[in-house]
Amino acid sequence: MTLTRVQRLASAASRVQADIAFAVLDVFIVVAAYTLGLALRMLDPLVGDSIELWRDLAVAVPVIVAVHLLANVAAGAYGHVWEHASTSEAARVVVANLGASTVLVLGNVILRDISDNGVIIPWSVFVIGFLASLFGMGLVRFRSRLFSYHRLSGAIKVLVVGTGRDAVAFARQAPHVGGRRVVGFLANGSTQADKPNGPRRLAGLQVLGRLEDIAEIVQSHGIEEVVLIGGDSERIRRVVDLCLNVDVGLRLLPSAEDVLRDGVSAVDVRDIEVEDLLDRQPVETDLASVRELLEGKRVLVTGAGGSIGCEVVRQVFQFGPGEVFALDRDETLLHEGKLHWPDTVNVMLADIRDAERMLRIFEAFRPHVVFHAAALKHVPVLENHPEEAVLTNIVGTRNVIEAGSRTGMERFVLISTDKAVAPTSVMGATKRAAELMTQAGSVRPDGCVYTAVRFGNVLGSRGSVIPTFVEQIKAGGPVTVTDPEMTRYFMTVDEAVQLVLQATTLATESEIYLLDMGEPIRIEALARRLIRLAGLSPDKDIEIRFTGRRPGEKLNEILATDRLDSTAHEKISEVRISHPLAPVVMHQVVELEKLALEGDSARVIELLKELTGADIVVGPHSYIDVDTDAASAVSWS
Repeated sequence: MTLTRVQRLASAASRVQADIAFAVLDVFIVVAAYTLGLALRMLDPLVGDSIELWRDLAVAVPVIVAVHLLANVAAGAYGHVWEHASTSEAARVVVANLGASTVLVLGNVILRDISDNGVIIPWSVFVIGFLASLFGMGLVRFRSRLFSYHRLSGAIKVLVVGTGRDAVAFARQAPHVGGRRVVGFLANGSTQADKPNGPRRLAGLQVLGRLEDIAEIVQSHGIEEVVLIGGDSERIRRVVDLCLNVDVGLRLLPSAEDVLRDGVSAVDVRDIEVEDLLDRQPVETDLASVRELLEGKRVLVTGAGGSIGCEVVRQVFQFGPGEVFALDRDETLLHEGKLHWPDTVNVMLADIRDAERMLRIFEAFRPHVVFHAAALKHVPVLENHPEEAVLTNIVGTRNVIEAGSRTGMERFVLISTDKAVAPTSVMGATKRAAELMTQAGSVRPDGCVYTAVRFGNVLGSRGSVIPTFVEQIKAGGPVTVTDPEMTRYFMTVDEAVQLVLQATTLATESEIYLLDMGEPIRIEALARRLIRLAGLSPDKDIEIRFTGRRPGEKLNEILATDRLDSTAHEKISEVRISHPLAPVVMHQVVELEKLALEGDSARVIELLKELTGADIVVGPHSYIDVDTDAASAVSWS
């Protein structure tokens, strides 16, 4: 016998047990109801022989009980989960009692005609018995619903977006989920029930309209919370956008598919988060190939205190590495990182600019795999300090590559950025130069596999747009956006690192990989959605102020200008891009280092443009001249 069959038998046995319990209660209710009816009838002083009436009732009770039970069975008043019952189930109870009473009255009429004593049982007993039985059976079956509605007289008024089974199930459970009361439903077009010919009432509640009507319905019905049942990022964004200017809370409930896949609760109502707004599908990682690459290996992560580096350290531990070394020059970030890492992480306080220090570390620990995430990344700052960008992003990368090459490094992975594509900023140009050095690794005789992985902005990374917007919203605004048409690609740090690890397993010789980042998001729209998710209204509660593009910023990021080839992973593409010969690259890196150390910013930019083809329009300028208001100092990295 299969497990499924056993579960079905157990479920059937449980239902039978519950039905028997209801039937036993119904017997007591019917007996009590008709006894009450006769007792009230006996209060009339004109009633004749009371003993005769009580004897007749005692004889009739088994028949009365049997008729009621059979009527309940015929009307389908058993076999329900009454905690979720609605008007349909209530109608069954009414029909059962009305049918039973009708049969009993007809029977009494027949007995009256053939009996010598006339009326066997007074008519009033049947009337009272019917009403009392109906009340008793309804009370037993609907007690949880009645008490819930009583408790929810001041409950949160909820509008459910969706008309499928999940929506109905939530509506019936809502009184038990945080004190909510569902007012009605909205059809969102995602299920057959949402079509024009779909139902107008569900679970006893009205389908109030379609998704396009949400703002009007929220205001007219005094809705306090909108609950979206499941839905992809496009539908979530649509709900958020339609509610931008109405005062209502937005929540998300997982669909049945989410419950089965992720193991969340069917009543796990949660806030809509910015991650839900991304047009992305879950990342699937080939765990076996990543484990094969990292298991038992010594892994070094530079820039381990940053958002990406910290997550790389955390995820690497899933694959059984021999040792993990977390390197960063910021002691505070390393200290914070230790709170998220296993105790066995070897923390190293060092600067990748220090070539001798790097070599000593590599000679002491001889890492097999190096994830190079250390970099300066804030575009506006680096526009004013190009020499600092060169010393960290280019010279520092060279130092790590050289140290690894001399100590048996097997794989080097550069964490790059979409800003390295047709760069227009110092930051983008220095990251492209780091890619060129990585590509140049293919001519090294050390046997190491060098690769670079590009991706866009990481949600929630330090100093990036979303945390900045959140702080601005908390401060009461304004939220500052440089240009109303500016767009950016976003990824969560978790999925970015998963794909970085996956790309590492694909590399064979100095490839550059590009991660699938979904569709670009308009920054103004993102700001408005974040304000809405904070329970506020854009332009009403929080001002959105446009400050103008700053030096080095692109209006729209470009993913690639060269050919993209597919790989074994659907979310990773290989960039086919030409590059200068390795000796040329390394010679110019030496020149860049010399100019940077001399502080010759103008020549640094000129050489960066020559090496990378960057279109850095604005040369060095005083950072004081740039709007340094904390609210507008947003980095798109």
